[in-house]
Amino acid sequence: MTARSLRGLLVVLPALLSCCVLDRTAIVPVTTITHAQRPGGRASTLIIFLPGKQSGAGDFDREHFIDLARARGLNADLLEADLHLGYYLDGTYSTRLWEDVVAPARAAGTEHVWLVGISLGGSGAIGFAREHPDVVAGLVLLSPYLGPPEISETIRAAGGLAAWTPGPSAESGSFESFVVRNWSFLEQVCAAGARTPIVYLGYGRDEPMAPSLDLLADSLPAAHVVRVPGGHRWKTWQALWKEMLSQHLFDEPKAGR
Repeated sequence: MTARSLRGLLVVLPALLSCCVLDRTAIVPVTTITHAQRPGGRASTLIIFLPGKQSGAGDFDREHFIDLARARGLNADLLEADLHLGYYLDGTYSTRLWEDVVAPARAAGTEHVWLVGISLGGSGAIGFAREHPDVVAGLVLLSPYLGPPEISETIRAAGGLAAWTPGPSAESGSFESFVVRNWSFLEQVCAAGARTPIVYLGYGRDEPMAPSLDLLADSLPAAHVVRVPGGHRWKTWQALWKEMLSQHLFDEPKAGR
C-alpha cells in the first residue's frame, strides 16, 4: 500500500482516526516484542500480532492477549510487530513485515505463520497475505477495516462476494485499488476449493463497520465467524480472542503449512 493510498484511508476514516497520533515515524527495522514459548528455543508456529491505528508495541501484552494464549497452552511463539500508521503512510508496512519478521523467522525454521490483525492491522494482514499467499497459514481478523461502505455496498448489490466481479481497476497504488484487491483476494480464499490461508473473522455486534464485516462473514464457514457483544474496543477483542483460542484454531494439523 502506497503513501497516497493511505492518505485516501485517512479521508474516509475520520471517525476511526479521531484520536490517532499521526506523526509516528517508521523506523527500520520495525520494533518487535517476542514472547517465545520456550526461552532460547523456537516453536514451529509463529503468531504475529498487527496493531490497530491507535495501538503500539506491547499493547497486545498489556491487553492480556499473551497471557490468554499461554493459559490455553498455545504451542506457538508470539510476536508483536509495531507496524503503526507511519508504516502505512509511507507504504512500507508489508516490506518491513516480510524483511524484518517473516523472512528471518522462516529462515530460522518457523513452519507456520499466522497473522492476527485488529482494525487497520486487519487490513494489513489481508494485504500481506495477498502478496505472500504461500507463506501465511491463517488470518485472524478482529474488526478489520475493509474499506468505505460504498465498496461493500457494490459487492452486496452484485449478490454477495461469490457473485461479485471487480470492475475496471482503480488507479494503481490508490486506496481504492488496495481495498478492491483485498476484497478480490478474500473472494478467492472463500471460493470453493480455494487454497488457504484459513480466515477467521471476529467482531462485536455493535461494531460500526458491521455491514462490511457481515458481508465477509456471509462468505465464510459459520465456524470461522465469531460475534460477541461490544463495539470497536479492546474489551470486545479480548472476548473474541478468548473464544477463538477455545476453538484450537492454531493447532498444527489445521494450520496446514
